[in-house]
Amino acid sequence: MIGNVKRSINGTYYAMDHKRLPRYVAEFCCRFNRRFVLEDMLPRLCYVALQTPPMPMGLLRIAEVYG
Repeated sequence: MIGNVKRSINGTYYAMDHKRLPRYVAEFCCRFNRRFVLEDMLPRLCYVALQTPPMPMGLLRIAEVYG
């Protein structure tokens, strides 16, 4: 399992830096913890997509700059 984790990190996040490391770790933890309930993935995605308010592009870019 450790080999799979290391390979997925190296393949996906080849340009890891200290600035974005918390985001990468949080995303990996979320994916790793939800991998056993695949049948709930689509309903959960639809629910979250409908509950999320629209965001202007400026706010999304600010999140990348300061994230």
